[in-house]
Parts: sequence; C-alpha cells; structure tokens
Amino acid sequence: MSKISVIGAGFVGSTGTYALMLKEVADEIALIDINESLVVSEVADINQGFKGLSKTRIKIGTYADCQDSDLIVITAGLGRKVGESRLDLLNKNIKIMESIAEQINKTGTKAFVLVVSNPVDVLTYKLSKMITSPVKGVYGSGCALDTSRLISVLADKFNEPVDNIEGYVIGEHSDSQIVDWDSVKICGLSVEDYCKAKNIPFNQYDKQEIAETVRKYGMTIISGKGRTNYGIGTSICVISEAILKNKGIVLSVALPDDSVETAVSKPRLIDAKGVH
Repeated sequence: MSKISVIGAGFVGSTGTYALMLKEVADEIALIDINESLVVSEVADINQGFKGLSKTRIKIGTYADCQDSDLIVITAGLGRKVGESRLDLLNKNIKIMESIAEQINKTGTKAFVLVVSNPVDVLTYKLSKMITSPVKGVYGSGCALDTSRLISVLADKFNEPVDNIEGYVIGEHSDSQIVDWDSVKICGLSVEDYCKAKNIPFNQYDKQEIAETVRKYGMTIISGKGRTNYGIGTSICVISEAILKNKGIVLSVALPDDSVETAVSKPRLIDAKGVH
C-alpha cells in the first residue's frame, strides 16, 4: 500500500489531491488542514466522484498519517495577491512551516517531503534544516511549473505540439528565474536553427519577451482569477508519480543548497530514490 499525506487543503492542496487521485499515484491520500470543516468538505467532494475513475482512497487526515506515508506534500500557507511577489510571503509562511516541521518531527516519518508552499525555494531550504525526523529527502517543486509554462509558451509561439519541445527554467521559482536557452530544443533543433530552417525571424529580444512572459505568467493568472491551482496541482502529481512509481524522468526541481542558503532548481532525475 502506498500513501501520500497532503498538508494544506486549500486550492493548491485540494487540486493536487484531485490530480493524484485521478492518476492513482497512491493507494491512499490523507488530506490534512487546520481547518477541519474544509478538509471534511474537500474529502467528501473528491470521494463522491464516479468511482470507476480511480481506486485511490481519500481520507480526512491528521499529522499521525505522516508516520506511515511514503510522501508528504506541503501546500499550506498564504497565497500571493495581485502585486505581491512570492518572497513577500516569506514572513507570513515561515511560521506556518515551523509549526508543520514540529508536527512532522513528532511522527518520526521516513517519507520523502515535497514543499510546494511559496516562497518555495526559501521554505524548502528552511524546512530541510527544521526537520529532525529521518526523512528520505526534502525537495521543492521549484521551477517545474515554470518549465511547463515555458514549453506551453514556445508551443503557442511556434505552433508546435508540446511533445516537440524541450527546455528548462532554472534557478529560483521567482522573478530571478532563468530560461536555460542552451537546453531549449524544438523538433530536436536549437531555437536559432529551428527558426532558420523555418525562415522565422528570431533574435535576443524575442528571447527576452518569452522569458518575461513565463516569469509573469503566475501573476497574470492571479490577476484574472485570484489564484493559481491547476498548473501547480498537476506539477505535484507529476513529481509525486515520478517518485512513487519510479518513473525516472527529468524535471527542474529544487534541492537545498548551503552555499546560497536557499533551494535551487536545475534539471534533475526523479525516481524511487528521490531527486538526484
């Protein structure tokens, strides 16, 4: 039996739980939140879908569920508002992370831990120092979502299927993120060679425009609907599946880095051993 504990039943946590259920990433998912009525309602709503879609059991969880979980996903915390950067959330969410770490440590869990709460890079690093339980690793979702956004933007710009496009966003999941243009391939070609073959004008200003669009995409979505949840929800699912089902895929996710006292995203292999 495989088990995931999702801490935080807000829009991101509930959407991630729903995606995990549909993909049957684990046999059981425990949804945990300080707001008990919210958890009860979200679990009921997800469980009352058509049973033929998934065999995964969603349950109302407590921190005790972390003890025998294979993976703990942390989404708890305040989300960005229009005009806020992810780093603006640090002082608000660090206290929440301290409380979560204290509860996790009490369980002695050996699970993998995936941090999604923002600012994800700093919180991932901080949590890695707070955790005393013998967990298998503390990771951040990092630039996995930004990478997906990059591929989507490139697919739209060049009218190519997303399967024909590769590339990574690296660094921080913040305004300082970087598009690694050396990693970008369209139909196996560099962007420059692809555009030359297709006779498409493309220069440094186009690169800057694409990078800026990707960087601002989160706030663009928040401006329209008040939150982001589907993109990051599916990112949770993809990362979790890679670990629990030993997929062996490469994603730009974050690992704590003592040299800069934050977590940094680079393309990394994700499989049953974790992120490496």
